[in-house]
Amino acid sequence: MKKIAFLALLTGIGALALPQSITAQTKYNLNFGTVAPDGTPWADQLRDVQKRIKKDSNGAVNVRVFLGGSMGSEVEIVEDISKGQRLQGGGMSTAAVGQAVNIPLLMLPELPYLFRTNAEADAVLDEVLWKPVSKALESKGFILGCWAENGWRNFATKGPASTPAQLAKYKMRSQESSVHLGMYKALGVQAVAKPTSEVLPALNTGIIDGYDNTPLFSIAAGWVDPISHYTLSRHIYQPAAIVYSKKFMDSLPADLRRIVIGDPIAEGKRGRKAVRALEQELIESIQGMGKTVTDLSPEQRKAFRQATRDVRNGFVINNKELRPVYAEVKAKLKSMR
Repeated sequence: MKKIAFLALLTGIGALALPQSITAQTKYNLNFGTVAPDGTPWADQLRDVQKRIKKDSNGAVNVRVFLGGSMGSEVEIVEDISKGQRLQGGGMSTAAVGQAVNIPLLMLPELPYLFRTNAEADAVLDEVLWKPVSKALESKGFILGCWAENGWRNFATKGPASTPAQLAKYKMRSQESSVHLGMYKALGVQAVAKPTSEVLPALNTGIIDGYDNTPLFSIAAGWVDPISHYTLSRHIYQPAAIVYSKKFMDSLPADLRRIVIGDPIAEGKRGRKAVRALEQELIESIQGMGKTVTDLSPEQRKAFRQATRDVRNGFVINNKELRPVYAEVKAKLKSMR
């Protein structure tokens, strides 16, 4: 009897020495949604994260990744994550998250012509916006996992679009975001907000004449085929965010929460590097597909920047609570120029 009691004591001590969640092998399901297409750096990175979480949690967290908008539009995905039922995590553009749950701060990085270089965008996101964005997301029931990247958005049209006047001839698809719609309005362009799943059919049937997005997303989604011109306007740098349901994260033991989050800084840098490494090659691929690729001159780009100035100013006027953080953003940018 003493021997049995001693063995029982050792077993109890051993259980305390190991993380309870991993010892018990409790299963937690993490369904992750995104509109990112398969065969892209985004998909590759998500699958690597999926493998890391499974391995490090000893299978306690089961991750399933749903690509290509199979779980709905970006706005629908965000709404699902907020409930923490069908989806517990996702990767979306910052403006989509901000629009879906009314966090204007997340729309700020996508103001037209706010950034000039990748370095500027990285510094503002990592050094200025990380903490306030994390706090704002948590107040709405989300946990910020890390930054990701879509990249520099450009205009893709069925004809030349080197000036605001030329662009105004086309009916353009806009992302479902008040900032993006406001930019088109400032440029005198008729624009209609459409989820990614509706863009290609609308281009093929002539419902719209163009869109704006990055080279990577344009090719991966097949949107390049119906257009004839791709204009390197670089009018919006579009970050993305990996977010999780706070309800789901709070349900995890502390050790599993740390495993799911991983290293946000390293993960963010990895994603940016993978996307940026392909940009020039993809631009050349668009040209190789017989499309006219036009790199705007400094003067041409200035015309677009000036035409959208009121979008930036109006955003701050309409969101007075963001004035302090916007001042920090401008100060950071000024120090780098």
